Amino acid sequence: MKKSALIFLICAASLTGTVCLAQTDTVKIETELQQDQEYYYRNKYRYLDVRLGDEDRLLKIGIQPFKPSDNFNFLVFTLHGGFEQKINTSLSAVTEINSIMTWSEGEAFHLQGLSLGGRYYFLKKSDIEKGRSGNNLQGVYGLFKMSDLLSLVTTRSESSGYDPSSHNPHLERFIKGSLTPEIGIGFQQRLDYHLYFDSALSCNYSILDDDFGFQIRVLFGVLFSYTK
Repeated sequence: MKKSALIFLICAASLTGTVCLAQTDTVKIETELQQDQEYYYRNKYRYLDVRLGDEDRLLKIGIQPFKPSDNFNFLVFTLHGGFEQKINTSLSAVTEINSIMTWSEGEAFHLQGLSLGGRYYFLKKSDIEKGRSGNNLQGVYGLFKMSDLLSLVTTRSESSGYDPSSHNPHLERFIKGSLTPEIGIGFQQRLDYHLYFDSALSCNYSILDDDFGFQIRVLFGVLFSYTK
């Protein structure tokens, strides 16, 4: 009888330990699943749904390397700096500084220009109401700005009397003002938390030079956003 009772106690203790171990494993698995889900949802906005975040202003630095075609013997490179401030849900004010460099055989041209303007994100209110976007500076926009209101222009060229052995090409630097209204349509989107893509198709008219222009801009770069 004592031996049977001892065997029963041993079996009961083993069964209890097995149940406790199973419960511990289950709790551990559930905890790990919760942590994985929390990590996923915590990083979903940052890496996938960056369009859903709110922002009031952007500081942007971008580049546009651009070669028109193989038929042109020059290269154009643009370094872009911009500050964009929301005025209301759809409208923003933009200040831009562009550094444009071109090279051709025997000549180099460098322009640093200041532009002021605005953007109207005409789908923003609708996208917010439908839950597709936050109150931010991303999406399709119409633009209006005065391009290169004030510019610093630098040229380096080989004049007719240039001596290649002197290594001193002709250098000229001057400040230039212009009245060049520009209108167009574009699209701006974050690629992740600090990277962005901005493209625009626009036309402009230089009032002082009586010259009509057309341009395509494609920018990639880094940005920093701020909220109130």
